[in-house]
Order: sequence, then C-alpha cells, then structure tokens
Amino acid sequence: MKIEHIEFYHVSIPLDEPFMLSWVPGYPMTENQFILVRMTTDDGIVGESAGISIGETYASYGPTISSFIVGRDPFDVEGFLNMLEVEGTMGLRLAWLEPAFWDIMGKACGQPVYRLLGGGNNRIRAYYSTGELREPNRRADDLIQMRERGFKAVKLRFHNLDWREDMKVVEKAREVIGDSMEIMVDANQAMRYEILQPGPRWDLKTATDVARALEEYDAYWLEEPLDRGDYEGMRELRQRTSIRIAGGEINWRLQEFATLVQSRCLDILQPDAAYVGGISTTKKIAALAQASGLGFEPHTWGNGISLLINMQVMASSLQCKFCEFPYDPPSWTLEGRDGILAEPIDIDSEGFVHVPEKPGLGFVIDEEKLKKYGRKVFEF
Repeated sequence: MKIEHIEFYHVSIPLDEPFMLSWVPGYPMTENQFILVRMTTDDGIVGESAGISIGETYASYGPTISSFIVGRDPFDVEGFLNMLEVEGTMGLRLAWLEPAFWDIMGKACGQPVYRLLGGGNNRIRAYYSTGELREPNRRADDLIQMRERGFKAVKLRFHNLDWREDMKVVEKAREVIGDSMEIMVDANQAMRYEILQPGPRWDLKTATDVARALEEYDAYWLEEPLDRGDYEGMRELRQRTSIRIAGGEINWRLQEFATLVQSRCLDILQPDAAYVGGISTTKKIAALAQASGLGFEPHTWGNGISLLINMQVMASSLQCKFCEFPYDPPSWTLEGRDGILAEPIDIDSEGFVHVPEKPGLGFVIDEEKLKKYGRKVFEF
C-alpha cells in the first residue's frame, strides 16, 4: 500500500460571536481556521488530519510536503516521523500530518485507532475547558449550566495582569459549585502571545503565590505557570506547593519531555498529538509518564479533528483521567469547533466523551460543509 494522492484544504468557519482568547490578549477571533489534509492510497483508502492554519502557506509548501508523502507506505510511521524530525529543523512543524497515516491504518484494519494502540475503553471523563476571561458572576452562571449538562470538572484561565483578579473567579466558582466539580487552572505562561496587548509575566514568586492561593480552593492542577524552558523554576515550584503542576502542550519533541521528566519539572505531562510528533510520539510520552509515575492528560484546543486525534491516544492510556473539551459558548461553540464534521462531538449526560468506534480516527467530513467553509489550496 502506498499513498498516491494528497490534498490540502484551508478551512475557515465563522464564529457566532468574536472569541476573546485569554492567551492572546486583545485578539478577537472571528473564525476557526485550520488546514485539512486528505491522503489517498493506491487501494482507495482516504486518511485525513488537521493542523493549525497559517493562511495560504501550504499552497507554497505543498510541493515540498508532497515529495516526502506521496509514494510512502502509510504503515511506515516511524520512517515518516524521522522525516518530520529533519523537516522540523528546517522550520516546518508538520506533526499534525502523522495522524492521517493512523487514519489509513485503522481503516485498512477495520479498527478505531485507539484499539490499534492497545486501548479497550472508549469512554473518557471530559472537563469543560474555557478559553475566555469572564467576570466572576458570569462565569459562575456558566458553571451552573455546564454542571447541569453533566460536566464534573472545569479549567479556568488565569491571564489578567493581576492574578488576584483571576482568583476571584475561582473563589466564586467554588462558592457556587462546591465540591461537585474539579477546578483546573491554566496560566498559559509556557509561551506568551503578546501580539496586540501585553499579558502577565509570571516569575517563580508569582507562580508560588498563585499555587499556594489555589491550595485553599483544592485546585486539581496549575497548568503552565512558568516559561517552558524554566526547568529549575518548575522543579522548585513543585517543592513549594501541593498543587499538581502540569504542562507540555508547547513542547514538540520526545526528548523535551524526557528532559522535563528527568528534571522533575511536572506532575502531569500534557502533550498534544497535533503539535508533538503525532499519535506515535504522544503514545511514547504516555509510556514515559507511566514509567515515571506521572499523570498524562493530553492538551487539545482548536478544531474537532484535533480533539478526536487526541481522544484516540487518551482512550489507549490507563493513566489518562480527563479529556480536555474546548467549549466556551456563546463564542466557542460545538458548531464553530466541529463545523465540517458530519457529527459534532459532545458529552453524554454523565460528562463523558465517547471515542467513535468507526475505523480510523472515527470522523466523517460533511462534504457540503467542506465546500461551504473550505477551499482546496494544493493537490498532487
């Protein structure tokens, strides 16, 4: 079996309301943009995946990318990952292409990917992952609604210039929900996106103050409290607090996670299969976490395809307790996130997501919606 055809689509799904990303201060996102790749084998099997959009760039990168994909055996994932490592040194971050290989393999074998990875349970508890900063009373109202929907956990964003303003949201949240929901906190300090406005810049003292304040509210974890390269700071922070320290979504090489583990920086590893070396490398990181006695809770944010990619790995990893569920209506909705999927991803009444049992990655593209929201930018 060989890959003989490849297509790239630039997808842009309009949002119902501007989405004010907390980690990019001042930026009103009005569209969910991403790149869809579609690979077809000589047997007619189609594998798909999606990655972060960078406009029309893939139209120009297409010839280069297709040169090391067309003609390749889709079962040779390790060989492809080795090629990705080389291309990564040249500035091309292409890990999001690798899940399309797994999509093909799953369809060829008639099995969902999580079963090929050794998983046996397709049910994962989801946490309501917010994306915006909202004042305490409004967020409290959100939490009441989400608890009624079935969520048993929430992740709140800390990105005010004064973290004490963020803490007011946690205080109000705990007042309203009691102990009926776990509370996670994400500071997004691993990499700062100060495109339009300055954001908070935490040092070890600030991170320590926040962690100790969160202890009072029994927070489950504190995510990305320091720069991703501050190994010494993260190690010291772990010694200063009882709160679990989580991170890793920005790290993209297996060796980086090995360094994080060896340096004792984190309690919970959070790779993202759309950023790191695809599904294969994320599964290796899960094994690294298990061997080191650490938690494994993959990050996912963006389109529904990347969510399903990460869910396949989650369902194959016994130490994964939660599935990040990006959702913050009325701006970030299921329709805006999953707009080209035939079936949007949602939780059940008990707060669980279910990995589809369809062969491969488990999603089906609605071709009419792809025509509406997508445009083919390269084909070979």
